Amino acid sequence: MNKTDATLTPAARYSWLAMLCVLTALAWHGILDQYSSQDISASVASAGVIYGTARGINALVSVLQGTELNIVLVPLSIGEVLDPVNDLIERFSEVILVALASLALQKIVLAVVSHTLFNIVLLIAAVATGISLFMQYPRLHSTMLRVFLIVAFFRFSLGLVVLANSWVDATFLNEADQARHLAMERFQGELRQIDTLSRKEDEATVLLSSSRLLLGELKVQQTDIKRVLSEREEQLKLAVQKVEHLRNKADRLCQISELSPTCPAAVESAIAERDTTAVQREDAAASLAAIERDIEEQKLQMACLAKRQHGENCSFWDSLPDAPSPAMLRQKLNNINNSLSDFAENCINLLVSLLLKTVAIPVVFLYLLLKIARMNWSKL
Repeated sequence: MNKTDATLTPAARYSWLAMLCVLTALAWHGILDQYSSQDISASVASAGVIYGTARGINALVSVLQGTELNIVLVPLSIGEVLDPVNDLIERFSEVILVALASLALQKIVLAVVSHTLFNIVLLIAAVATGISLFMQYPRLHSTMLRVFLIVAFFRFSLGLVVLANSWVDATFLNEADQARHLAMERFQGELRQIDTLSRKEDEATVLLSSSRLLLGELKVQQTDIKRVLSEREEQLKLAVQKVEHLRNKADRLCQISELSPTCPAAVESAIAERDTTAVQREDAAASLAAIERDIEEQKLQMACLAKRQHGENCSFWDSLPDAPSPAMLRQKLNNINNSLSDFAENCINLLVSLLLKTVAIPVVFLYLLLKIARMNWSKL
C-alpha cells in the first residue's frame, strides 16, 4: 500500500491541522506581506537613487563633451577623455532599468497574492483540507493537501523570497554597494567641478536655448499626460459604474461584498478591469507629477542661466573666476583621467550586485522553494 492509500495517524492528522491553521492565520495577519513590501520599497528607492546618480553623470558628461581647453598651448578635449564614461554610464542606466522593472514586478505580484481574495481562497482550501483529514478517504487527504499546498505556495513563496533576498543583501552586499555608490557620487562631484571651471562666457546663452527647448518638450509631454489622465479618469468612472451595475443584478451576497465567491464571472471581470484602470490612472497621475516637477526645476535653471547671461551670480560656484588657472584645470583633468578605470570597475561591480539582488538571487531562492516543494510532493 503506497502513501496515498495509507490512513493518517492521529499525530500526523493534528500536525497537518496545525499547519493549516498557522498558515491561514499568517496569511490573514499579513505580517509577512508587510515586511516584504517594506523591503521591496526600500530596494526600489535604493536602485532609484543609483539610477538618478547615473543619469546625473550622464548629463554632466553630455554637457562636457565637445568642450575644448588650451592648457600651455596643448588642446585638450574633455569629450575624448569622457567618451568611455558616457558609453559605460548609458549601458549602466539601461541595465538599472531592468533591475527596477524586476522590483516593480515583484511589488505588483506581492500585492496580488496578498489581496483579501487570495486569503479567502486559502481559507477555503484550508477548511476543505481540514475536513478531509477526519474523513476515511486517504486519497482525498492527499488530493486536498496538495491543493492547499499549491495555494499556499503561491501565497507565501514570493514573500519568503523577498525576505531571503533582503537578508542576503543586508548581510553580504549592501555595505559594499553603498561604498560604490558614494564613489560614483564623488566622481559626479569631480565632473561638476570640471563643468564649472571650463565654463565659457557664451555658455549661458547656449544652455538657456537648450533649456527652453527642453521646457517646450516637457510642456508637450505635460499636455499629453493630462489628456491620458483625463481619459483614465473617465474610464475609471465608467468601470466603477459597470461594477455597481453588475453587482446590483447579482445575488444578495455579491451586492454586500464584491469579494463574495458567489459573484458571477462578469462581476469579477468588471472588478479586474476597474482595478487595472485604477492602476493606469495612478501611473498617469504619478507621471504628470514627475513632469510638473521637471518643469519647475527647468524654470529655476532657466532663471539662473538668465542671471548668468547678464553677468549676475545665481549660486556660489558662479562667483568663481571665468578663467581658471591652467594648473587647476590640468589637475582636475588628470584626476578624472586617472580615476576612469576605478570608476568603470566600480560601475560594473555595482551593476552585477544590482542584478544579483533584483533578478538572480530571487530566481535562485524561488527555484530552491520549488525543489523543496517537489521533494515533499511525492510524500503526500
